[in-house]
Amino acid sequence: MPETIPAQFKKAAAFIAALKPGESRQEIPDSAQAGLYLVMQPSGALSFAVRTKIDGKAAKVTIGRYDEVGSNDRAGNIISASRAINVTQARAIAETVMADAKRGNDPRATKIDRTSVGAWFDEFMKTARTTGFKGRPVKASTADEYERIITTNVKPHWKHVTDIRTIDYRDVEKLLAKLTPGARRNAFAVLSAFFRWKPVARAMGRNIIELAEAPAKPQSRDRVLSLDEIKAVWKAAEKCGYPFGPMAQLLLLTGQRRDEIANLKWSEISDDRITLEAARTKNSRPHVVPLAPLASTIIEALPKMHDADGNPSEYLFTTTATTPFSGFSNGKKALDKHCGEPALPDWHLHDLRRTCATELAKLGIKQEVTEAILNHKTGKVSGVAAIYNRYDYQDEKREALEQLATRIQSITADNVTMLKKLA
Repeated sequence: MPETIPAQFKKAAAFIAALKPGESRQEIPDSAQAGLYLVMQPSGALSFAVRTKIDGKAAKVTIGRYDEVGSNDRAGNIISASRAINVTQARAIAETVMADAKRGNDPRATKIDRTSVGAWFDEFMKTARTTGFKGRPVKASTADEYERIITTNVKPHWKHVTDIRTIDYRDVEKLLAKLTPGARRNAFAVLSAFFRWKPVARAMGRNIIELAEAPAKPQSRDRVLSLDEIKAVWKAAEKCGYPFGPMAQLLLLTGQRRDEIANLKWSEISDDRITLEAARTKNSRPHVVPLAPLASTIIEALPKMHDADGNPSEYLFTTTATTPFSGFSNGKKALDKHCGEPALPDWHLHDLRRTCATELAKLGIKQEVTEAILNHKTGKVSGVAAIYNRYDYQDEKREALEQLATRIQSITADNVTMLKKLA
């Protein structure tokens, strides 16, 4: 067996260059870093591997292929079998692997062979939905929102990035500048979680998000639709048709959050109510929404979508039959177009929720009932009172939402045209 690799880099490089492949695979231990081996195949291919113990069992981790020059230093201690590394980099990575193994962490669990942005984001989402970042999976609704933001606001702007290690804080700031104020805050929050994720931080050698300037917090909105605007939006929703039209109408009639309605499943509809599990709500509390007859009629008129194999979709609002509706930007544009001229000034879908609460107040509905409808944690019932008051206001919620539906019909001149059920 050849002598061990000398400690100094230049001598090590010369030593490796002089090696000759044999008939069988060879593992040459490094003289400077315990557990590190240079692996030579009969073909002459060279790679580095670390032999250690994980959970008391012997394990081997391939950390890269040998290259005299190595890769860009910005790559940090990334663990990748295909990455080109020199002796110095191999020793640094081996030290990290040994330290991780000693702490009980399996370095193979964070090993990613690809460095593209898309690959890293895919791995990030996979981790969020399985093991999570704090010992448990991320809540399903939160993971869905992460994925929506990454797919809509991040990946399209970083298509040209083939190696995540080339990104710095200026790239983050340029990306954020292309987004709307609200989208900036959401994208920054997801990118903060992504760049703080240990595998990414280890691959890049630093957390670049700490250098990026955080977007300013947007001012709280107080936009409420006027009676004429409510009528305009309702009529525009009729013209939009399925799926965005009836979805917008239900947002106004129920006061629920956008994704809670957009992601509705048929299994969550029973008789005259919507039942949402804790995982489906923003505050992680189960929630029951009584349906007024008008809301029930809208739901009953919805088409039952089927996938390519003829299987019925589980979602009320969908364009693919396999995933819930997500084309909010185009849907909102269509809604605005059908509102006619002049267009409604600066309004968002979330304003329908605020308008619902305002109209309930005009009807004299008690605030605690409105809070129960909106599934808010705060409100008049708080503190010690909230601990002992477990009344769910179901009867009051139903009466309030039925009154609201009647008011909406009156606002729209009592000539509401229901959306026809599609074939």
